[in-house]
Amino acid sequence: MNIKTLAAALALPVLLAACAPEVESTIYLADIVKAVESGEAVSVPAVLRVPQGGEDECKKGLGDLIEKLKTLAPVTGNGQCISKDQHGQGTQLAEIETELQIVAAGSDVAQPNLFVLEVATTDDGRYDLTLKMLEPIDKVITTLNAENAASVEFDPSFFLFTLNNDTSESMDVAVNHVFLDGKSSLESDNMVSLDRRDTVKIQFSDVASSFVEQGNSYWFATVGPAS
Repeated sequence: MNIKTLAAALALPVLLAACAPEVESTIYLADIVKAVESGEAVSVPAVLRVPQGGEDECKKGLGDLIEKLKTLAPVTGNGQCISKDQHGQGTQLAEIETELQIVAAGSDVAQPNLFVLEVATTDDGRYDLTLKMLEPIDKVITTLNAENAASVEFDPSFFLFTLNNDTSESMDVAVNHVFLDGKSSLESDNMVSLDRRDTVKIQFSDVASSFVEQGNSYWFATVGPAS
């Protein structure tokens, strides 16, 4: 290995050490109701962002990364390389369009898929929302970036969801230790009300993100008609 190659190899973990994968999707409340009432899965667009060592590396490997992702989840777009601020510094990410499956709790999920939103009906007719990754994030990253994944330790992933109230009535959203529009849910008593066509942005805490990354299910919200 020559000096330049060695220097690049040593620099890679430093460049990626403060980076984190991202999962982002918009969830329409009517789709939640539909999945429960129909008993059939509802597929909604989602974006997976995977940290890269640099723009050139991302562009060179994007096609191969997309093909690898197809073994784990649906791919619905061509993908692109983007730069985004994470933890106060620019991060190069491969952004690929995939899907989030919304299913009634206990239902089977068609394969291949990575992200599932399970919806359980409560005794009072509301809906508990639970996110699960079907594969641990370390396996996903190893599959997508096999040559780098073993030497890089990523920060907890960003799980970013927008809840959109496209129903005909106001809805209450009770949440479990997340950020609501950038603020801790503890500042709003873990509750927010959405009028028709209102939205709220939800981001998981690092603790919740680390839990989900391991392939666990995490209840993050309960939605239902405003009281």
